[in-house]
Amino acid sequence: MSPEQRQAMIRSMVERLATRLQQNPDDRQGWLRLASAYDVLGETAKAAEARARAAAATQ
Repeated sequence: MSPEQRQAMIRSMVERLATRLQQNPDDRQGWLRLASAYDVLGETAKAAEARARAAAATQ
């Protein structure tokens, strides 16, 4: 798998997780996983937003 293919696969997984969290916004662990994934992708603003959502989540 090329680096570009790997990056595309990771982005696809991150997008699916983000979509799932829109349907289940109280999934604290999910938001933390999403924040970590955004950190890996270098998307620090999105990571910070996901951490804020995790802090607000009830589960």
